[in-house]
Amino acid sequence: MEIYNKNRDQNRSLHDEIREQNAKLKNAPFKEKLAYFKEYYLKASLAILAATIFVGYLAYTILSAPDDTAFGAFFYNCGISSNTDLIDGFTQHLQLDTKKHDAYIDTSMTFSADEPTYESYIVLQKAMAIIATGELDIIVGDNSTIDYYARNESFHDITTILPPDLLESFGDRLYFAKVGETETLIPVGIYITDAPQLTAHGYYIGQEPVLSFVINSNSIDNAIEFLRYLYME
Repeated sequence: MEIYNKNRDQNRSLHDEIREQNAKLKNAPFKEKLAYFKEYYLKASLAILAATIFVGYLAYTILSAPDDTAFGAFFYNCGISSNTDLIDGFTQHLQLDTKKHDAYIDTSMTFSADEPTYESYIVLQKAMAIIATGELDIIVGDNSTIDYYARNESFHDITTILPPDLLESFGDRLYFAKVGETETLIPVGIYITDAPQLTAHGYYIGQEPVLSFVINSNSIDNAIEFLRYLYME
């Protein structure tokens, strides 16, 4: 049975030909109907199906995503590209429902004051954009990284936010940096070289990291609790 005439009369409308083909297929055997479907409709059907699945997945991801960020940290040059043990332990410590609240430590961040690259510039722009949203609470890095963000007035004065017990505990480990255009040194960070949780999970081995609190953090209480957690055995 001829299903499709590729040399159709150019004067006939496509609508008329479709009606004719449908009429021919009406009583055709199943195999011929299947062959016709595969030749003319299968690719289009698969494309529509794939698009439907993608849209459905995207909608599900958006609707099921956590409502807010309960804790966010950037670890610069930390020596580990991917390890979720530390953040998993912290969310358990907070008893945080991660289906409703996001929490993350981004260990992909890099910065070098001596050899600035295009990639490091992009990383800094990403950080400044997230800082502007209030969804970044802590930055950990070496002196040059902390100095850069301090110059951009990104950090709290440690003495204005730490509870008295923590301020007493870390009073001899404060890190001072120049803030903004002034030459005044302000305590913007804490050396956390000896933090047990960092050592246990392999972060900053052989380095002297400084932890600083982002000035417009939406979750400063959780950020302070993270400092406590780092020193839990």
